Amino acid sequence: MPIRRPATRSALCAALLLGAGGRAHASPAPAGGAGATDGGMVCPGGRITEVFVDNNSVFETDGAEARRFQWAYRLANRLHVRTREEVIRRELLFHEGDCYDPAMLEDSERILRASPFIADADVFGVRQADGSYHVVVQTRDEWSTRLEAQVRGSAELSGVELREDNLLGTGQHVSAFVWDEHGERVYGASYGTTQLAGTHVNAYLEVAHTPVGASFRERLAYPFRGETGRFAVLQQVEQEEDYFEYLGRKDGARVQYLFPQRRRSFDVGAVTRLGHRGNLTLFGVGLTGEWIDYPRGVRVNGLAADVLPAAPDSSVLGLDSISDLRVVFLAGQRNVHFDRRRALDAVRGAEDVRLGAEVELGVGRSLTAFSSGDDIALDLGMFVAGDLPGGILAGGRMLVQGRRDNEAPSGLAEWRDVFSQLDAWAYWRPTPEGHHTVVAAVQGAGGWHTDVPFQLTLGSQAGLRGFTRHAYTGERRAVVTLEDRAYLAWPYPQLFDLGTAVFVDAGKSWAGRDPFGATTPLQVSVGAGLRLAFPPDSRRTYRLDVAYPVVSSGLKRSVTVSIGVGQAIGRSAAGDDPQLRRSARRLLSPSVFSFPN
Repeated sequence: MPIRRPATRSALCAALLLGAGGRAHASPAPAGGAGATDGGMVCPGGRITEVFVDNNSVFETDGAEARRFQWAYRLANRLHVRTREEVIRRELLFHEGDCYDPAMLEDSERILRASPFIADADVFGVRQADGSYHVVVQTRDEWSTRLEAQVRGSAELSGVELREDNLLGTGQHVSAFVWDEHGERVYGASYGTTQLAGTHVNAYLEVAHTPVGASFRERLAYPFRGETGRFAVLQQVEQEEDYFEYLGRKDGARVQYLFPQRRRSFDVGAVTRLGHRGNLTLFGVGLTGEWIDYPRGVRVNGLAADVLPAAPDSSVLGLDSISDLRVVFLAGQRNVHFDRRRALDAVRGAEDVRLGAEVELGVGRSLTAFSSGDDIALDLGMFVAGDLPGGILAGGRMLVQGRRDNEAPSGLAEWRDVFSQLDAWAYWRPTPEGHHTVVAAVQGAGGWHTDVPFQLTLGSQAGLRGFTRHAYTGERRAVVTLEDRAYLAWPYPQLFDLGTAVFVDAGKSWAGRDPFGATTPLQVSVGAGLRLAFPPDSRRTYRLDVAYPVVSSGLKRSVTVSIGVGQAIGRSAAGDDPQLRRSARRLLSPSVFSFPN
């Protein structure tokens, strides 16, 4: 589907050209023209002499399309504080006086669209009569104040979060949340900004009260800026006090074991990039630390217990204290470019799609004087995406992590705690201008030779829709999905985008070393859902899915309802599996320095 540029672009171009003509007669030899020099810098393509920022609110109130809902548009714009001009200017990779470079404009446009408070951005140059350029930066805001609900099971409300992603137009994020975790309350607040104290430093802070204690996250990062950024720096500290959940079955009934877990960690590192756009090589070094322990006590089905009925002892479950301090060496190769597509994971909005190939490697050596073991950890990530014949866009990502135990007893595997995740996806639109998009996806995750606590469930967030969260436990899981998404252009396309989805999920789990796990036959569910984006063309998608298991072994079938932000499958849903992430040993990865990705 072609990208629609803002309707005001032609008018702006005309105005700038008319203005340039008048100024050209007054200044027959301007310093900013083509081939001009400034301090020895030559600009064969011309120089940027002015940058205009047109920062629009959520809705445009001009034009025939806006007349029907004029009152609603004006009300929404009054309630919303538009992004300040200086916030937008800080994200630009060019300034007045720089040489005109279309690549810098494209990167700046992509950085702006990656901001959660910007719905769309258009950055373009208008050549002047003297050979210089005026650059126009047009943005349109997202609706940034949201009350998001967490729903599980049969439409059971389990939590809410109130967030503002553009506080007073400054691009700062604040939120407060309360969730239900294992029948107990978690509440907290967070703050984040991508422009700390007017710089390009990203900052994030979150504090929360949990049933076990307190959680704390702090992060400072200077990310790569566009494809020409040469270095990135990261520092973060985390403390998590919560439960590690094991799910089992006894006499046909589900049993839930909750083990208190305290996890503290820190990362600090720096990465540099060599080469040029489309062919970048990364090198870096970091220091990571992680300390995990399991205080005494366990809750069984929500009740405190002194003993652990029908469960293996703690050594089998991997509930041993861990201390790690590692020096990490990073390397990677990035050969990617970006293409702007419409209506992939957004209902109708435009998205920046990464195409090409990328590989990243992290190798961490434990410092034995400060660690509970002697090992070398490996973290490997690979990504590939591109266009296939027949109008198919396809790609995939693979992550592998493990550690080679230098103290492994004879007869046992030296590689321990091996975790892997695979995500592959394909999009096909039957007609270029059509409203239907067919999406196919494969998701797999698993662990091998695990010594740390580890368990996957087939009905998890990354698993089968239509199955409850605790359905079918094991150490490996694979899910295949086929989904047909349709944009309705109804009932009020000028106010919001509405779409539908019908899908079929099929999956299977394997027990592995999970003491409660079982290898299952193929399970299948079907369902349908709605997709909503507000305002129109927004990339943020609100999702409602209703699913039902049509092939289910040994479990009672029931309709499940899920609500979320973003698509359940596809390129934008291919994040780290939360059940795998909670067990993976911490290793600084160059992927954290890729921005925007």
